Amino acid sequence: MKRLCLILAFGLAYMAANAQVPADSVGIFALVDGQTVRMDKITYNAIKGSGGLASAATFGMAKIKSKLQFKGNTSPNHFKGTATFRMYFGTPQTTDIVNLYQFSANYSAKDFEVARFDVKKNTRTLTGVSANLLGSSVGVSSADDLNITVTEIRPKVFDITVIGKPGEYCFAFTANGTMGFGGVYDFTIE
Repeated sequence: MKRLCLILAFGLAYMAANAQVPADSVGIFALVDGQTVRMDKITYNAIKGSGGLASAATFGMAKIKSKLQFKGNTSPNHFKGTATFRMYFGTPQTTDIVNLYQFSANYSAKDFEVARFDVKKNTRTLTGVSANLLGSSVGVSSADDLNITVTEIRPKVFDITVIGKPGEYCFAFTANGTMGFGGVYDFTIE
């Protein structure tokens, strides 16, 4: 009987902790002109390599890079000067768990980075891997020249403000070394 009560107590505590955010609200939303708009994840359509010849010519001293390539040269989520978002963490609906796992209750806004795309013709790229004889790094690097403010407005709900120069950006889930390989949430600052 004690075990049953203990299991029930833990179950109720878990449900209470995750009930603060409705399952259909889990994810990231753009706050534009007083409206809250769900953002969709985009995934890369190709991986491109560069620097192989330079690396060979310098006996491995020059960096080789692997870049995640995304279709389109701009995002449908446009902001003028300041970009504002709301992230909800909780228990995604069963049908959305594969797409929204990064918003599960065990994660938070600190598990995301804002990265800058390199725009070329009709594509945007993020460097996913760079390496040379001296070492390597895996994962997209954050855009360090942005002013990012994160405020937890209630448990597992965060308001995020991004101020930066015009360009193409994205939120990349960084926990467990994923860094954009599972998809990103793109936006444009005009």
